[in-house]
Amino acid sequence: MKEIRIILLGLGNVGQALLRLLEDNDAYRSEGAVVSLHSVFDRGGGIRADGRETAALVAAKRERKTVAGVDGARAVLLDEALEETRGDGILVDTSITDADTGGPGLAPARLALERGTPVVFASKGPLVVAFDELSRLARSSGARIGASGAVGIPLPSLEVGVLGLRGSGVTRFRGVLNDTTNQILRDLESGIALQDSIARARLAGTLEEDPRLDLEGWDAAYKLLILARALWSPTLSLGDAETRGVSAIGKAELDEARSRRKRIRLVATAERSSDGDIRLRTEPEALDAADPLYLLGPGEKALVFETASMGTISLRSSRGGPVATAACVVKDVLNLGAPPKPFF
Repeated sequence: MKEIRIILLGLGNVGQALLRLLEDNDAYRSEGAVVSLHSVFDRGGGIRADGRETAALVAAKRERKTVAGVDGARAVLLDEALEETRGDGILVDTSITDADTGGPGLAPARLALERGTPVVFASKGPLVVAFDELSRLARSSGARIGASGAVGIPLPSLEVGVLGLRGSGVTRFRGVLNDTTNQILRDLESGIALQDSIARARLAGTLEEDPRLDLEGWDAAYKLLILARALWSPTLSLGDAETRGVSAIGKAELDEARSRRKRIRLVATAERSSDGDIRLRTEPEALDAADPLYLLGPGEKALVFETASMGTISLRSSRGGPVATAACVVKDVLNLGAPPKPFF
């Protein structure tokens, strides 16, 4: 039974969902591993979490705004945590997304990869700011990176795009990668006011801490960029992306589209020309009934790959939010820490 110890950055909605999944699934022993929480870090510092009940950690976070407030907790520095988990540790970044600086997870990710510790990202910030650098660090140290939770959860976007379609000549992929804006647009269509829809998304835990990341299209644009870097070019820049969100869309525009039997959705598209030029854009599109993205229900996501030799492949998910993100983190943790046996 493989032991995997998690060093967790951030204990917001996703971090808390991750702890519940570990608790509810018997630490994933059925997967041939024992996944445990070694330490937790937030803005107030870090503590050793061994033996701490999930409820106590969550209560301290909610009441005192930091896990450092847990009674009797032993403080720990990230350097110490990485040393203590050498050989069986994985750093998991569920901190806030900051695409300007990389957020609080970037510096710890650098340190972990330099030491050969794998890193799993739910936060998109480090991968937007320093994708190429982090990839090179991982290669040089022999560590690995997981990013399923950062590219349109719970769609297996990276697995299909990078592994499942290898050699097929992916020419374009497009999708609805932000379930929050999908839900908001459905709400607006039914007559719910924008602010009320935003409040519902915040209550459900699906809204980014900075709502503009969802409403102005940046969350979808970040996911698109990360996936395009993984598939095509690690040096693609956010400046290469055209981004427009849904903030300015009202019910009148949605009704007009519906009168033409169309639906407006926020669609992220990446295209690669025959000469290698890559174009990224995220914008509202009026979709007709023949489009595979047209049928998506509230909160759903989908991604469509177009290839030279395998035709068109579509992925669709019925669930988003913190639990689905945490489940993607678990998938990456298991795949990095206790890789599955070969198919045959």
